[in-house]
Amino acid sequence: ITAAQGDANQRVAEIARSFDAWDLRGVAFLDPYGPNLEWATVQALADTRKFDVIINFPLDMAINRLIKRDGDIPENWGQMLDKCFGNHDWHDLAFEEAEPNLFGETKFTKRTGTASRLLSLYHGQLEQAFGHVSKPSLVQNTKGHPLYYLIWASANRRGLPIADHILGLGDKVKVPRG
Repeated sequence: ITAAQGDANQRVAEIARSFDAWDLRGVAFLDPYGPNLEWATVQALADTRKFDVIINFPLDMAINRLIKRDGDIPENWGQMLDKCFGNHDWHDLAFEEAEPNLFGETKFTKRTGTASRLLSLYHGQLEQAFGHVSKPSLVQNTKGHPLYYLIWASANRRGLPIADHILGLGDKVKVPRG
């Protein structure tokens, strides 16, 4: 095991590029702090056809919080979400145009069900990139509020039933409070 310092997106992409030289398979657990995992990083791992990934997708604890109800998202947040999803498709799934105000300005408002739409978008992208993707497993805090989803993806279909079984157990585990 080698610990590497630096931007995780760049370091993982370097590992993925060099992995073709080895006759190995790998598992990557991607646990970003917020929406900092860039889609290009995930795609680099998928392109090797040698990695299984387990992604901690921080939908409710980070991504959904950046998508403000009034649609007024700072530019740097929008750029971060573009990198996270690899495109700007998240915007149309998250927002709809509101009625023009008294000055004729059109604004956006957050759609109902935005989180499930964004989860479907990400899951679909994983399917396109890897081919085989587990059902997302919701992880909640001790008060039952959603935090993130664990998602397994691979080019190898044999692991899918196992991943679905293991991640499905999370729904049955009760975490004691206190």
